Amino acid sequence: MLRESDIDSLGNHLASLSQENQRHNDNMQDLLSQFRSLLEDYSSLKSDYEEVKEGREKYKRQARGQDRNPFVLVLIDGDGYLFKEHFLKAGSEGGINAARALSDSIREMMHSTMGMQADQCRIMVRVYANILGLSKVLARAGMVGHEARSLSPFTSSFTRSQDLFDFVDAAEKKEGSDYKIREMFRLFVDSNQCRHIYFAGCHDSGFGSLLTPYKGRSDRITLLKAASFHREFEDLGLPIRELPAVFMSTPLATSKPTGPANTIITKVANSTNGFKPVCKHFQKGICKFGSGCNKQHVMPTQQLSKTTSDLTEPPSPQQLWSTSPVVGRSLDFLFTTLPPQSLKSEDFIPINKDGDRLDTYFPHPPPDAMDAYHRRAKERKVCNSYHLSGECGDMSCPYDHGDVSNIVINVLKYILLQHPCSRAGACRSIKCYMGHICQKPNCKAVKSWQCRFNQHAHSLDLNVAQWVAPIDQSEPDEDNHSSISGESFESQSPSTVFFN
Repeated sequence: MLRESDIDSLGNHLASLSQENQRHNDNMQDLLSQFRSLLEDYSSLKSDYEEVKEGREKYKRQARGQDRNPFVLVLIDGDGYLFKEHFLKAGSEGGINAARALSDSIREMMHSTMGMQADQCRIMVRVYANILGLSKVLARAGMVGHEARSLSPFTSSFTRSQDLFDFVDAAEKKEGSDYKIREMFRLFVDSNQCRHIYFAGCHDSGFGSLLTPYKGRSDRITLLKAASFHREFEDLGLPIRELPAVFMSTPLATSKPTGPANTIITKVANSTNGFKPVCKHFQKGICKFGSGCNKQHVMPTQQLSKTTSDLTEPPSPQQLWSTSPVVGRSLDFLFTTLPPQSLKSEDFIPINKDGDRLDTYFPHPPPDAMDAYHRRAKERKVCNSYHLSGECGDMSCPYDHGDVSNIVINVLKYILLQHPCSRAGACRSIKCYMGHICQKPNCKAVKSWQCRFNQHAHSLDLNVAQWVAPIDQSEPDEDNHSSISGESFESQSPSTVFFN
């Protein structure tokens, strides 16, 4: 039999084993609990990872989609930014030409601000205006017809001409255009797909609060300047550009004249000498009878060509009105209106809306340049054709084909521009170095002996409508170019050659 001490020892040992087994079991349960918690955390992290991965892939797909169709947005308040007069007067054709001119101007601006990205971006244009009200204003200025919504043919053609161009009627609601422009701006200003916004609404100071949060963001926003521009927009730190080939640069004058002219119009119109009264509805642009109206359709802005003492018998409507006489163009006007010399002028020819060729602005050379030319001419007369057009067809040419300085070349260009080309505005030769308009400041050309150019060369429109490719016309005008040689210039006095 076991002794009492052995039994106690075995009991203690059994109790020890039981406690150790309990601790082992507790440790096992704790380990299993930690492992279970670890599995739950892993499952949660895996779920989060899958969500992040899915979101990242979705973002990549969206980014690839945005990179696929980038564009720039042009927002225009049509009530304040008026297209050039020749566009508006041309109606449907003018709408197409205006859209093309706007597209070309924006594309050229994109290349200067966006670099290589410009070729990948499309151009989206949104013009918002009150077409009914704008039609009335333009009708009073004589740019569109006097029927209701007479601007519609222009706006419709503008919209049809380009895929992403829209001229939207904002209706007659006050500030209707403003609401549209604000919402379009907010919609696209933070869009990655919209790479740049050209904002044409700087005539209205109310847009200042819209643009202030984006102060200095020249990489996103460019301001377009037209006839009216509030100075507060200059403080936004945004680039400011102009589109002189698209928008009017001076405010539209639509106010009614006062004074003797209006008095004469009223008296003539209301006299009993067989005259019809003036239709006031026509002047407001709301006459519904059109050509069937029994009243005269004349505008108050037209000027009478005769005084009341001359109106002894009823004149015709054509005799009532006349244009103002031609006045000389100032030096500032020539400088700001004529196109400057550029790389474009070396390859293309500028023409106005009537198809007349224009010359680039060429100022009078300084006195020291004129002296340098005279000194060079005394040594040996230079060949005009060789030095200006780059070739001379006369194998026995008596004039100098040697090197001359750029100063002499510039003076020679100026001299020849004072002599009219025989083709005048129809000339399309890029090698023609004769003049096509008179660039003499304040020249009125009252008498033929006062200027070599005819009356038309003093009164034609100097605004560039488009740049056209040149046409080879060297043979038909050969006599014109060869008739003025270096010798013929030297035979005249300096006053008649250089300063007329």
